[in-house]
Amino acid sequence: MLVDSGAELSLISLKVGQDLGYALADAESTLLAETIGGRVEYVLRNVEMTIDERSFIAPVAWLQSNTGGEQLLLGRDVVFDQFNIEFRQADEQIIFTWREN
Repeated sequence: MLVDSGAELSLISLKVGQDLGYALADAESTLLAETIGGRVEYVLRNVEMTIDERSFIAPVAWLQSNTGGEQLLLGRDVVFDQFNIEFRQADEQIIFTWREN
């Protein structure tokens, strides 16, 4: 996933959600968001993530249309509260350090 400090929510593509076994429920409503590429429809899913051997649940926007790519964004909500994140540009590294609450 691309670590995106500008994104509030993490995001997965329609295909990735389908590969994870997600299906849209009959009564489930989609939400709309404005992006650089235009409007997108999505639904929220609570997804268990594991980073640096630490597991937690975070909300993820699952796109509901094929946008022509495999977008995988790691957004701020929950994730950035759980970790101190250090970007080392020269070393081409992103370091996640678990925050003890």
